[in-house]
Amino acid sequence: MNVTYSDMKPDTASVANGSLIAGEELRDTAELKETLGLYRKVLFEQILPLWSTVGADHARGGYAETLSARGRGAPGPRRVRVTARQVYAMCEAAELGWNRLAAEAGVRHGCRFLALHTSAGGFLFHTLAADDSVSDIGFDLYDQAFLLFAHAHAWRLLRDPDIVERARLLRQSVVERFAHADGGFVDRLDKPFPLRSNPHMHLLEASLAWLPLDPDPRWRELADTVVALFLSRFVDRERGILRETFGADWTPVEDAGRCRVEPGHNYEWAWLLMRWEALTGGDAGAFPLGMVGFAETHGYDPLRRVAVNEVWSDGSASDGKARLWPQTERLKAWLAVARRSQGPDRWRAEKSALDAAGTNILSPCVRIDSNTGKIRLAQAIRAALTETACCSEKRTGEGVCSAAFGAYILQT
Repeated sequence: MNVTYSDMKPDTASVANGSLIAGEELRDTAELKETLGLYRKVLFEQILPLWSTVGADHARGGYAETLSARGRGAPGPRRVRVTARQVYAMCEAAELGWNRLAAEAGVRHGCRFLALHTSAGGFLFHTLAADDSVSDIGFDLYDQAFLLFAHAHAWRLLRDPDIVERARLLRQSVVERFAHADGGFVDRLDKPFPLRSNPHMHLLEASLAWLPLDPDPRWRELADTVVALFLSRFVDRERGILRETFGADWTPVEDAGRCRVEPGHNYEWAWLLMRWEALTGGDAGAFPLGMVGFAETHGYDPLRRVAVNEVWSDGSASDGKARLWPQTERLKAWLAVARRSQGPDRWRAEKSALDAAGTNILSPCVRIDSNTGKIRLAQAIRAALTETACCSEKRTGEGVCSAAFGAYILQT
C-alpha cells in the first residue's frame, strides 16, 4: 500500500497554531545535522579510503568495477565509464574536505586512463575485455555524458586547460555525430534506436556542471536543448511523469496504453530541472514538483521506506524491488524542494529528505551479490552534501534551512 502525496501534510490545526510545526522543525534540524555527521564519517572513513586504494587498479589503470567480499579487484571485462564516475567522486571528495592530495592523485590516475581510452573525436570507449582490448566499439551517449561530467569536475579541481579542450571537443562531437533529425540525440552510433530519455538527463547534468566553470555559451545551449526536449517529448503532460523509451520517431513505447515509469528517474529529473532553473532563470513549470509527487505517491513504499525500481504510468506496481540509487535521487529531490519552499511546505520536504537519508544510512553502502559474493558499487560517490551546502542556525516561522548531507552512490 502506498502513501499519497497529500498524506504527508500535517493537520490544519497544527499548522494554524504553529506550535507543533515549530517544535518538529527544531527536532528535525538537529536530526539532519546528526545525519550529516554520520554520512560524512562513513564517506571519509570507509568509502573513500576503500575506493581510492583497493579500488584503484594500478596494474590495468583506472578503477575496478567490482571488489570481492575480501576487498580485491575482480578480473574480467569492465566498463570504461566506471572510471569517469570515480574521477567525479574523487573531485567531490576534495571539495567536501577529504584528503586533497589523495583525491587529486585519484583524479589524475583516472584521467590518465580515460585519455588512453577515448577516440580521436574525444568519444569514450564503452567496454574493455579481460585483456584490456576494446570489446565494444559502438559509442554510447550515456558514456559520453559521464565523461563530460567527469571533465567538468576534474577541471574544477586541477585547472588543467587540456581538460577544457577535451570537453569542448567531446561536446562538439556529440552534437554533430549523435544528433537526431527530429531533435535530441540517438542512443548509440551503431545502434541508435530505441531512443531513451536517460542519457539526455545525464547530458543535462554534465552541461549544468560546466555552466559555472566555462563561459562558452554552448554549454547553456546544450542544457536548454535537453530541457526543451524534456518539455516536448519526454514528459507525459497529462500525467506529469517522465517517459523512458521511444521509437525512432520519438513515439513513446507503451504497453496497452501505459508505459513503465522509474521513480528514481522522476526524482532525478526533478532535481536537475530545479538546478537548471536556479542556474539559468528558466522555468520548467509545475513538472519538477509533479514528478516528485507522482514518485512519492506511487513509487514509494512506506512499509520498507524505499523508492521502488519501477511502476506503470497508471500508478500500478511493476517492479517492487528497491536498488540503492533511487533512494539517493529521492534524497536529492526533496532537498531541492526544501530549498525552494517556505513554511510548512519546507518542513514537509525536509522530513521527506530526512526519511530518505535514514533509508540510505540503514542500507549497506555496498551491495553484495548473493550469487557471486562480490561487492558491486557503481564507482560514483556523488555528494548530496553539496545540494544544500549550508545549514543555517537561524530558525524562523518561514521554516529552517535544510542541512547538507548524504553520500550519493550511483549504482547501475
